Amino acid sequence: MLAVQFYDVVLWVHITAVVTAFGALFAYPLFLAVNAKAPLRERAGFHRLQIAFSKKVTGPAIGVILLAGAYLATDRELWDEPWVTISLVMLFAIAGLGATILRRNEEGMLSAAEAGDAPAYALSFGAARTWTLITLAMIVVTLYVMTAKPFA
Repeated sequence: MLAVQFYDVVLWVHITAVVTAFGALFAYPLFLAVNAKAPLRERAGFHRLQIAFSKKVTGPAIGVILLAGAYLATDRELWDEPWVTISLVMLFAIAGLGATILRRNEEGMLSAAEAGDAPAYALSFGAARTWTLITLAMIVVTLYVMTAKPFA
């Protein structure tokens, strides 16, 4: 007999949305390094893909993460748990970084690559690499807090 509760389905949706939203970001340091070896004008295609992925996949998946997480916390009355609050704050911070600083640098790399402006590209590239690593660290910390619940 299959004994799956609605909560379990929502938990699966929540985890799947996390993987969908942030899984590719873990490969970005490698993608950026490989792309940086291409001739400058040829790098634009990757940056167009980054921006499109962020807008069409990551952003909507973050919405699913938030909605599913809110259901999970409400269903089990977990809103008072520090790990829920910390994870929610981290999700907003990660989403904010992605929609502002990371996006601005992705667009900067795109426009610099299209213009053949190596100094501008290097500036945006360095910032994108740094903020990508910071965002990845935040994601890893959030995953730890969500699974280990160290403050419960």
